[in-house]
Amino acid sequence: MTDLKARARIFVLVILAALPALLLTVYSAIERRASAEAQAREELRRLVKLAAMQQWQVVEGARQMMVASSQILSTLMEDRKRCGQYFANLLAQNREIYNSMGLFLANGELFCNAATFQRVNSGDRLYFRLAKETGKFSVGEYQIGRVTGKSGINFGFPIKDSDGKVSAVAFAGLDLESLGRMAQATPLPPDGILSVIDVKGTILARKPEMKGHIGEKLWNAKVIEAVLTSMEGELEAKGTDGVDWLLAHEVVAKNPDGAFPLRVLVTVPLNRVFADANKALVRDLLGIIIATLFLLVGAWYGAEWFMLRKVRALLRAANQMRAGDLKARTGIRYGGEELSQLARAFDDMAGALQEREQKLHEQAISDPLTGLYNRRYLSEFLQRELVRARRSATPVAVVLLDLDRFKRVNDSFGHEAGDQVLTVVGALLKSKVRGSDIACRYGGEEFVLVLPQAGVDAANRRAEDARLAIADLDLNHAGRPLGKMTASLGIAVFPDHAEDIDSLLRAADVALYAAKGAGRNRVIIGSAEKG
Repeated sequence: MTDLKARARIFVLVILAALPALLLTVYSAIERRASAEAQAREELRRLVKLAAMQQWQVVEGARQMMVASSQILSTLMEDRKRCGQYFANLLAQNREIYNSMGLFLANGELFCNAATFQRVNSGDRLYFRLAKETGKFSVGEYQIGRVTGKSGINFGFPIKDSDGKVSAVAFAGLDLESLGRMAQATPLPPDGILSVIDVKGTILARKPEMKGHIGEKLWNAKVIEAVLTSMEGELEAKGTDGVDWLLAHEVVAKNPDGAFPLRVLVTVPLNRVFADANKALVRDLLGIIIATLFLLVGAWYGAEWFMLRKVRALLRAANQMRAGDLKARTGIRYGGEELSQLARAFDDMAGALQEREQKLHEQAISDPLTGLYNRRYLSEFLQRELVRARRSATPVAVVLLDLDRFKRVNDSFGHEAGDQVLTVVGALLKSKVRGSDIACRYGGEEFVLVLPQAGVDAANRRAEDARLAIADLDLNHAGRPLGKMTASLGIAVFPDHAEDIDSLLRAADVALYAAKGAGRNRVIIGSAEKG
């Protein structure tokens, strides 16, 4: 009886000893929820900046296209037919991005466009008014094209006469599906939603894709007001379904009048933000209860030292996991008793989480079709290489490659054949890079090679080697020959042609356009940007 009383006292002591752990667990759960919200806000800020950068590249691509054509645009006003043909050819080369192109006179009258000519007036359009009044590149708002009847947003580019006055405004109508494809490529947290809106809060693109939302205003007037009155930030809002959302937003571009025509929003439900913290609370409570039970069993049988050693190993590994160390393992030898089985389950869970994180990281930096690195990883890698190159005074070459007349493959043989061509070219480029180089899919049929420690001559040799290898490919799909494929390549080298990422890619892009203009299937070396 005395022995039973002693064991009962030990039981009471063990239970009392577990109470502080329970209180600490509840307190830690509150801290974890606060930490989870802070981390979610930081992650949303990072994602919205990434999405804004991707959408900015669409706007910048339109601006660069118009700047590159600025010399010839002023001559098109002399011949309406030639003007229409020029824009028809330009639109054909960019059909996946734009749905219309043309030229308006300063009075708003349509002079020519890429489609059949119709007499319309665009004087009331935002992009036209801003381009005419400010003499600068401008971005419009959501509209239904008066000629094409398609939804989109237009870019306006002023054409000036010899006196510097705006005599006409060139325009390019961005197909909203182009914004949508860019949005679909942006990684999001579970249940997250990405939206691209215009200056009035109208939805232009969305992930997950829901066509019924395109062209509608955001669901909450207070959200529209909060978003449109600031450049960036985070806030909490309640959706139409009653769900509380955490929202981050950032502007994409700025118009000459100081307004921001495009913004990106990323939202995630708050219950998803706190899901891991809640699971951690349940897991910790369960762990404490299990540990307490084991302690009771150990106290009862006098095996306290054996149990505590394993409990400490489990708690240590759990704390490491909670701190973000997915490499944490218990180090316990597996056996048939419960603690060893729990250690095995924990280690298996940790291994699965580590493998999942590695796969998610690979998916975040890889193009799913070709297996090459994606645009996001290109920016990270190129940034590191330029820092290293500045420190070691060595060059870094960028080769921008575009498949010639790739649209012919999609139109003639279908998109599956086009995907097969991209996959084969991606595998070829991967085989051509050294261990220190990378090959990336830049978008569509464009690829980028980054060649650290490669000067102009070495980059030219590598580019010619890739060009010839592509020309020698024997392409077929479903037993049907696809014909020969050629590529145009542009080269830019740091620091000869540019000294930062954007300038280096622009220089390579300008060289690529020069290769296209010179007849395709060739390599053109870029030149330094003029200050």
